[in-house]
Amino acid sequence: MPRTLAEWFHLSPGRSSFKPNVQRDRQSVFCHESQINGEIVMSIERRFAAGQTVKMVLYGDWGVGKTHSINHVSWWFEQNSKDFPAKTILVELGDITSKSRFDQLVGPFLERIGLRELIKLVHGYQGATGKHVVADLKSKGVSGDVAEAFGKLLLASPEETPPPAVVTSFDFLRGIRSKESANIGLGEPLAQSDDFYSVLLACGLLVRAVEGRQLIFVADEAAKLEDIDNDDATRRHWIAANRAIFDDNNDVFGFVYTLSGKGEKNMPTVISDAQIISRLGSSNLIELQNLDPTDVTTFLGKLRDAFVDKAAVEAAVSSGEINAKEYDWTRYPFTDDGWREFLDYWNMNQEQAKPREICDKLDDVGFRAMKDDLKLIGPDSLRKAKM
Repeated sequence: MPRTLAEWFHLSPGRSSFKPNVQRDRQSVFCHESQINGEIVMSIERRFAAGQTVKMVLYGDWGVGKTHSINHVSWWFEQNSKDFPAKTILVELGDITSKSRFDQLVGPFLERIGLRELIKLVHGYQGATGKHVVADLKSKGVSGDVAEAFGKLLLASPEETPPPAVVTSFDFLRGIRSKESANIGLGEPLAQSDDFYSVLLACGLLVRAVEGRQLIFVADEAAKLEDIDNDDATRRHWIAANRAIFDDNNDVFGFVYTLSGKGEKNMPTVISDAQIISRLGSSNLIELQNLDPTDVTTFLGKLRDAFVDKAAVEAAVSSGEINAKEYDWTRYPFTDDGWREFLDYWNMNQEQAKPREICDKLDDVGFRAMKDDLKLIGPDSLRKAKM
């Protein structure tokens, strides 16, 4: 049976490598702790204190840890639900072309919520408000066709299979074009930015009334939106949608973009447009930077503590499996020279000093050591990994 990194380096049960998983490890902060617990959490607390919705753009280089950070924020809301009642809906932005419109986000958000859950929310909204769903949504700024489509969800019982008219309404709200929508009294397929904004607004109103929580939409990897800059009409469409989302008049739902890129100048225009940034506010525009040498040391230490079974390692030291003269828990799984050279590499190549790159290299040098029957990673293993 082939060797594995998990058994060779005594990783904890369920671990297969030194790479974190954004879902399993979302409760952990391996790096950017000062920014996550400082700028990001402070932004959230400040907006809740002012009775405002969470609005934020989180950016940084590829692999710097944005997706892990935003998943941690979702976990943070769950742990602090009493003081900060919120429900996060996270999707990764799919393939984008220069003609892609805002339904590229609205559709996946609705799919993540799910039709059955929306049916429950609409029924719950009617019970909680005691008002006619369609009329009440319209009175709160939801466009007519969108309100009518949400109203048709009442035709389904939460416990039963939705009838065709309800499925058609759900598809209509996702921006799908079909002849059936006209047959059930809905208007032209959604195409305008204010209609797609209305879909998100209606969802936020439902969650607030039924669950007493702020609905926060998170669009991950928004750097893909840069292709939209090539088409004037599509760019104006997205700018209009984002302008409405980040405007102070939107006090119903929150919205967060994460995007990869170095510096504000490299953001897609549909996010960096002056009208959007002015609405967002500079304190809600947060950059995660590459790790400096001290950060790399802290990051490796947290990975080791979370991923390695210390008792199993020290048992291996006691048995002679690991050379006691070369072993130091604070440097594990490296020798003293290996540890120093691994850190020096990132100090000299800080443009690459990102969590994803560091984990990839850690797995690589670990594999090289394992292939050479070395229980600790030394300089030779780093050379073979081209470090």
